Amino acid sequence: MKLLIKTFHNFFLQKFQYFFKITKYFFLLVIIFSNNLLAGTESKEYSILDRLPTSIFATINGEVVSIYDLILRSNLYSISANIPIDENFKTNILPDLISGLIDEKIQAQEIKKNNIIVAKDQVNREIENVEKDNGMPVGSLKDYLKANKSNVEILKKQIETSFGWAQLVSNKFRSQIIIQESDTQRIIDNLESQKGKEEYFVEQIFVSFENRNEREAFKRINNLNEQIKKGGDFLSISKQFSDSSSGKLGRIGWTPEFELDPKLVDKIKKIEINKISNPIKGENGYYILNIKDKKIIGEERIAKVSLFQFDLIEENDEILSKMKEIDNCENLEKFSEQYASVDSGSLGLVNFNELSEPVKKTVKKLNTNEISDLIKIGPRDVRIMLCDVVKVKPTLPSKFKIEQILASKKLDTISRQYLTELRANAIIDIKI
Repeated sequence: MKLLIKTFHNFFLQKFQYFFKITKYFFLLVIIFSNNLLAGTESKEYSILDRLPTSIFATINGEVVSIYDLILRSNLYSISANIPIDENFKTNILPDLISGLIDEKIQAQEIKKNNIIVAKDQVNREIENVEKDNGMPVGSLKDYLKANKSNVEILKKQIETSFGWAQLVSNKFRSQIIIQESDTQRIIDNLESQKGKEEYFVEQIFVSFENRNEREAFKRINNLNEQIKKGGDFLSISKQFSDSSSGKLGRIGWTPEFELDPKLVDKIKKIEINKISNPIKGENGYYILNIKDKKIIGEERIAKVSLFQFDLIEENDEILSKMKEIDNCENLEKFSEQYASVDSGSLGLVNFNELSEPVKKTVKKLNTNEISDLIKIGPRDVRIMLCDVVKVKPTLPSKFKIEQILASKKLDTISRQYLTELRANAIIDIKI
């Protein structure tokens, strides 16, 4: 189940203890997580997740991380990304989860130090969004996670740290960012010149090598790619392990060519819709891409549609012949009262982007007052008629919006540098 659609970023550069400060950048030694390399007979028999939950795994600037913390986080990631906790998990995934937890602890400490307070209502709304996105009743996520040996408080802490970190970075560095008029005008000119070209609805996993060894970045992106190939959920993996790119994670959204990493443009053009790419090297890191849709910039797009859904009780030549004579939704409603199931009827005017992918694909092919072939909606095969469609012509974003985008990109780079600095000065004592 995709339980981490609405969770936010952790930065996963890796680190061990303070004596590594002889270099600016360093990595958490993953060999301590390998069963066959742990010292001692008892250590060889038990992985970290199999040890006594109350044991202390590490201290981070004096703050304790227990084995229980690692177990809860591992269970949360396992159910959200659809990845079982097996030997591969313990060897290849757990080290990155631990590295992410260390970064989160460092961020939380800095948030507290700077008196940043995140409202509980803000966190609770995000939890409700997670439930909504997964078709769960409000308030049910807590019990679901508990039943799967995790804890909603872990997810809440991630969300709280994400909000707090974003606020801290903005408070600390936003005043230092100056957006030149020429930069804004360049974006506007680019948008004008892009009319008629393609833009892409992008989902991505991004592993930066700006502040880490490129070989390590390559190893990490391939590890994530293997998780996806084994059935791991793309967005959940991205939310947990992806570095931020242009201030965004996971679902990037509609992106014109000029905003893409220049090294990606030609490759993106060749990626099939909804087919996840293999790792691709960009200017500042490695990407795994999922292109959800493509469209021509400047063309009208569907904003809302009015649909009528119906499920025939019986299909025979006579009924199908009568159905073909229907030329509007009013007549279809009368027809459905006699020949369709009781749950058939108008879906009203709905946002096009809220429709499922099969329905979107079908709607795009339909003319107004045209009935579709059978399509699957939930557990049933039904037909729909397109009663009405509302299209809008895209407008250029405002100058203020463009300035916000440019500032977000700069803050994103500063955020990674800031965390790297905090990590370099942190005292991390691994106890096991």
